[in-house]
Amino acid sequence: MSNLYETWVFQQELPNPFAEIVQKNGGRKASARSEDCSKYNITRAKSATLHPPTLRAILSLLGMMDGKESGAAGHQDSNGEVNFYCLEYQKTEGTYALVYNRRNGKIKGLRRQGQQCGPLSPVSAQGSNGEEYMALFAYLSLDGSEGLNDTEFASHFYAIHEHFAGHKRLEDKELLRCAFVCCDNLYRRLEFGSTLDEGAIPLDGNQLETPDFLTPYLLSAGIYSPNTIDYGEFEILSIRPVLQEATLGEIKKKYDQNRKYPKEYACMVPRLPESYRVNIETQEILSMIVQTPARFFMLAGESGAGKTTDSKMIAQALGYPHFVFTCGPNTEETSLMVSILPNIDSCTLPHEDWPTMEDLLMDPASAVAGLTGTYPKGMEQDEAFQKILKEIYQRGYNRAKAEKDFIKKESTIIQACRMPSVIEIQEVSMIEKPGTLTRLNALFDDCAKTDLLNGEMIERHPDTVVIFTTNLDYIGCQMFNESVLSRMNLIQHRKGMSAKDMAKRAMERTGCQEYDVIYEMAKIVTKIHQHLLKKQVQGGVCGYRELENWVWSYLASGDVLSASYHTVVSKASPYPEDREEILKTYLLPYLEMAA
Repeated sequence: MSNLYETWVFQQELPNPFAEIVQKNGGRKASARSEDCSKYNITRAKSATLHPPTLRAILSLLGMMDGKESGAAGHQDSNGEVNFYCLEYQKTEGTYALVYNRRNGKIKGLRRQGQQCGPLSPVSAQGSNGEEYMALFAYLSLDGSEGLNDTEFASHFYAIHEHFAGHKRLEDKELLRCAFVCCDNLYRRLEFGSTLDEGAIPLDGNQLETPDFLTPYLLSAGIYSPNTIDYGEFEILSIRPVLQEATLGEIKKKYDQNRKYPKEYACMVPRLPESYRVNIETQEILSMIVQTPARFFMLAGESGAGKTTDSKMIAQALGYPHFVFTCGPNTEETSLMVSILPNIDSCTLPHEDWPTMEDLLMDPASAVAGLTGTYPKGMEQDEAFQKILKEIYQRGYNRAKAEKDFIKKESTIIQACRMPSVIEIQEVSMIEKPGTLTRLNALFDDCAKTDLLNGEMIERHPDTVVIFTTNLDYIGCQMFNESVLSRMNLIQHRKGMSAKDMAKRAMERTGCQEYDVIYEMAKIVTKIHQHLLKKQVQGGVCGYRELENWVWSYLASGDVLSASYHTVVSKASPYPEDREEILKTYLLPYLEMAA
């Protein structure tokens, strides 16, 4: 039996007028009359018992229907099916918001007191009596689909409604009978659903002890928002606001974390123009970073789709330093942790007196003696010169062996993990060994710790944001290790920008305000890109970067056609015949029409 029907629940006081009627009839909350039992009560010794939380829930639902009580009931539909049933229920300890998934019997919810939101109270003698759950089950029994609506419950519920609305007054006996049937109906369908052929209400009873929390992010994301409202007006489970493109300046005001950094890191916070437009996908990532523990993201898409620019926008909006680590085919596990750098300090040589050319010409033996300490009598110039070169070489070799010529320094990834920051790990799909990235798994787990080569244990700062930016279908790209993919909180497959978007961004970045010209250039770039895909031309690219370079060249030369030769056409293909076809097909026709 679930917590909803434990003994202490039945011992609670009944709400009026049911309590008064029961008192008149001797105080008995149970009935053995068959007409008081639900059709789902198939036991030999039939009996029905009034359930205080169910009756309170019914009275509250009636108040919602008539606009006399706060609260709301509705559901979210898609493709003609109900995804979730939604309820907001008012109690003295706060407003309860619940969503029910009929497919798995799961309920998520929260309790709001003032402006503070927390998990649902567990159904227990010290917690909730469960009437908010009973209101949800009563509601879906009235208006539910896919077999959840129940004509028996609905007919007796609406009879009670008619009575309280004054449309059809019932005798006490009839009113009490409706109450018995409604309570027994829900009890049987919830507790004995596995034995019923139809009418059962799926419910995972264990969740009532530890209810699933409906987090603020899930609320703001609108995943459980109703799109059909039957009663009342939703305040918590409201329709999510539609995200719209906004400028970087506007986004920064909303998401800036106001962190302070030392000078060497403060200068790493990006300073893109605040007039840049921030797309909806980037805002989605920012919303997750600020409102949830999510910190790991992947942006996948073709070159020039704006992945790196968007990662910089995320860093600038948060006010975080932006670190970059670029992978290649030979990236190894160790390079993810440390960088091997030349020891510049070891290049400082001690002062030594070397023999000059004049010394060698005047007295070769003395020149050698000054260097080696031994006077080779009668040594000729050529032999002395060879001796001096050999001695200098040997001294340099011995010094190099004795000194540390390379030093190990923390990689960019480790530096970024020590502070709130955005670390962009570029071109991860280029790594030839997909398992290489698993070296970072410990940093990406909940423990957020891993060991360095020197034995130090590094712990990732909880506000470090990791963004993988990569192409997945270019030559040389490899498959990802599944353990790395599973640690991503969100993976966005970015499509290439439209010609309109490319034109707007090119205007922002270059300062050229000739929109009509740039828009036509962007359309040409888009057509060439589609041509490369259709013809499966390898070794060529044509995207936003080519457009921007074209615009820069146009600003310098003033000639659209000549500016395209070395910025667009030359990069579209390594083969002369392809470049000639592209020039004649996509560039010359436009320029002839423009002329």
